[in-house]
Amino acid sequence: MPALDIHGKIAASQIAFYTPVAAFTIALVWRYAFRRDAGWLFLFIFSAARISEGALTLAGELVQQPKVDLFIAAHILQAAALAPLLLSTIGFLGMAGQSTYSEISRVSLIFRLTGLVTLAGLALSIAGGILGTHISPDKGNIGVILRRASAGVFVGVYVILFLAHLGCWTYHFQMRSYRLRLLGGATLTLPFLGVRVAYAILAAWSASDLFGISLSSRPSLAKFNPVNGEWITFLMMSVAMEFVVTALYVLFSTVLSRRHSR
Repeated sequence: MPALDIHGKIAASQIAFYTPVAAFTIALVWRYAFRRDAGWLFLFIFSAARISEGALTLAGELVQQPKVDLFIAAHILQAAALAPLLLSTIGFLGMAGQSTYSEISRVSLIFRLTGLVTLAGLALSIAGGILGTHISPDKGNIGVILRRASAGVFVGVYVILFLAHLGCWTYHFQMRSYRLRLLGGATLTLPFLGVRVAYAILAAWSASDLFGISLSSRPSLAKFNPVNGEWITFLMMSVAMEFVVTALYVLFSTVLSRRHSR
């Protein structure tokens, strides 16, 4: 059996981390029957995407004659799964603001439009990952443009969420303590999420192809490629940041869950 390289070991750690998170969040979604903002639902989708990415990577490395489609799907998920993590941020901000700012139509509209923009970024990321592969080999340039546009959309969404969360704090005098703790948790995640989003834009410009074969001529940029760049940079700026954000969301959102189960 082929041995795992460093990316295979990272993939295994992602499966180990996100499997209990996925089970826990889907249990919360089931328990509350979608009655709240969809923070837990999108966190489950994000966890499922990371589990799928890890499984595809392991399958590609462990089978004797791996199919390139396994790696294509894994690389697409690596970039595209940032979308449900951003959507979960919208959901938890909305959950924290129930009975206060989330009831304001203008705020609700901002969250919904930001969610739609995030979904557009997701679509661009998936399309950009497909174009240029064997599925559509003559459209590689379009694929690069779409992947970079997607990363730019995610950066824009992050900026909107950061500014929106500052506005959310102006209602802190009206908020119950358990919802204020959730908003505080969202605030703690934003620096780590910001590092992850910064990595996304750098990774998008690190190579002109999905597999990281045609790396940027600038070594300072090429090292951010998640496939053939520096693995420690990928681990610290992408994988570890997502671990922290996920753990913080689970921790602070379950404080709210316990409050309502009494």
